[in-house]
Amino acid sequence: MNTRPAISIIVPILNEEGNIALLYQEIGRHCPLPFELLWVDDGSTDNSMAEIERLARDDHRVKAISFSRTFGHQAALLAGMQMAGADTILIMDGDLQHPPSLIPELINKYNEGYDMVSAKRMDTASVSNMKKWSSSLFYRFLNFIADTRIEENVADFRIFNRKVLGSILQFEEREVFLRGIFSWIGFRTTTVSFIAPARSNGQSKYSWSNMVGLGLKGAISFSFKPLRISLLIGVFFSLIAFGFAIFAMVSHLNGKTVEGWTSIIIAIMLFGGIQLMATGLLGEYVARLFTETKKRPLFLVDRKININ
Repeated sequence: MNTRPAISIIVPILNEEGNIALLYQEIGRHCPLPFELLWVDDGSTDNSMAEIERLARDDHRVKAISFSRTFGHQAALLAGMQMAGADTILIMDGDLQHPPSLIPELINKYNEGYDMVSAKRMDTASVSNMKKWSSSLFYRFLNFIADTRIEENVADFRIFNRKVLGSILQFEEREVFLRGIFSWIGFRTTTVSFIAPARSNGQSKYSWSNMVGLGLKGAISFSFKPLRISLLIGVFFSLIAFGFAIFAMVSHLNGKTVEGWTSIIIAIMLFGGIQLMATGLLGEYVARLFTETKKRPLFLVDRKININ
C-alpha cells in the first residue's frame, strides 16, 4: 500500500538521459524523508523517458509526465508543481549541478520554520570567467529594470511549503518567470549557499539567446520601467534636438552655415535608432498582451508514468 510522501521532488529535464540514473541514486542516498520523484520531460528527443520508465518499473516513487513538445523550463516546473502530492515541495534541475547532497541542509533550514528556502550558488566549477561575468550582468540588469528585487544566483533549486505552492498556482500568466514570482510573493524565506559542481553529462540548455530571452521576459513581466526609460531617453534627445535646431537657426541667420551631410546623417541614424528601439520595446509588451489574451495552455501532456 502506497503512503503519502513527505516531500515531492520535481525535476524538469530536456535531453538528460546520461544524468537520470545517477541523479535518482543521489536523491535516494541523500534525501532523509519519504519522497516522490516527479520528472517532467520537456519534449526530450533522446532516451530520457526510456530511462525514467526503467526506473519507474522498479520504484513506485518514480513518476513522470512528458510534454507533447518543448514548452520551456518554466512550464515544466509549473506542471510538476501542479502534480505534487506532498505538503513539502523541492524543485531542482536534472543536470546534477543542483547537488542532491544539499537536500538535507535545505530540509533542516526549512524545518526552522521558513516557508521557503532557496539555494544560492556562490560559484560553479569549470565555468569560464566570461560565463560568470555574463550571469552577474544578467542579474544586475534584471534588478535595475524590475520593480521586484531578484536574489543574484538564486535560480530554481528551492524547497517550500504548500502555502507557497498555492500562491504560485494562483498565477494565470502565460509568460511565466518563476524566479521573479517567487521573489514577488514574499513569505518567510532564507537562502543556503552552495558551490555547483561541473556538469558531468550533456550540455547546458541555456544559450546566450536563451539568457537574453529570459532576461527580457523577467524585465517585461515585472516592470514598466523599460517603457519609462525609453520615454526619458526620448525626452532627453528631443531637448538636444530642440537645442540643435535653435543653434542651426541662429547660425543660418548669421550666415555661418556650412553645406554638408555628415551631421544630418548622424542625426537621422541616431534618432531613427532610438525610435526603432522604443518601438521594438513597445512591441514586446504588445506581444506579451497578445499571448495572454489567447489563453493557450502552458503545456500539453503526451503521457504519464505512475500518475493517475
